[in-house]
Amino acid sequence: MASILDRYGIKEVADVTFYEINEDGTPGKPVLFLDTLKVSTIEQTAEQVDARGGKGNPKLITWDYGKEISVNIEDALFSPKSMAIMLGDGTVTQGSGGKILKTCVVRMGATASGYVKAMNDYIVADVYDETEGSKRVKLYLGDGATAPAGEVLIDGQLLFQNVDKNAALYDEDGTLLDSDFSESKLKALYQTGRADASGIYSGHKFMFTYWVAATTKTITVSGDSFPGTYYIQGDTYSRSDVTGKD
Repeated sequence: MASILDRYGIKEVADVTFYEINEDGTPGKPVLFLDTLKVSTIEQTAEQVDARGGKGNPKLITWDYGKEISVNIEDALFSPKSMAIMLGDGTVTQGSGGKILKTCVVRMGATASGYVKAMNDYIVADVYDETEGSKRVKLYLGDGATAPAGEVLIDGQLLFQNVDKNAALYDEDGTLLDSDFSESKLKALYQTGRADASGIYSGHKFMFTYWVAATTKTITVSGDSFPGTYYIQGDTYSRSDVTGKD
C-alpha cells in the first residue's frame, strides 16, 4: 500500500503508444509510437449537479458527471502516420512515380542598354534530379552562359523533366498568362523580355509553376474522413524525493 507521504518528481516526457481497440475494449496492435515528445499532459474536467432543500436551500448532495480527460502531446518531429491519425482516417498511401506541384517567383530585371534585360540571372527553385532526387538550387537562365561551380543551367532541362505537361506562368495578381509554358519560352523571356507575341515584358513579377517527380506518402483530409478511436499508453519515470531512485 502506498504511503500518503510518498512524493515523486517527473523530469522526462512520456513515450506514448497508440493502439487499435479490440471489440472487447482491450488494446490491439500498435499503430503509432512517439518517443520524441516535448510535452505530454493530462487534464481532467467534470460537471456537477446539486440537490438542495430545507431552510436556506443548502446543498444536500452533489453528483459529479460528464468527466472528460484530455491528453495533450507536442512532438518535436512528425510522421505521415501521425498526421494521418490527427487529420484523416489514419491511412497513409505510399506511391512511386507521383508528382508534386511547385511554385517559384520570377522577378524581372530592369531595362539595360540596347535590349530589355528581362530576368535576373537565376531563379531559386526545387528541382528533381534522377540521381540526387529533389533539391533546392539556383537555376541560371543565361543563353549558353556558364553557371558558377555547383549550380545548374536551365539548359539541362531540370526544371521541365518528368512533367505531365509544360509549366504554367501567372502574373503576380494570379492571372494565368500561359498554361503551356515551355523551356524555350522561358529562355526567350530571359533574353528578350517576352515569351512570345502575347507581350510579356520586363518590369513584372511572375509566379512560375511546374511539376517535379517524387516518391509520395498521401493522407486524405476531407469532410467525411475522421480520426479514429485509440487506446493510448504513456510510459515515463518518476523519481522518489527520499531515495532519489526512478
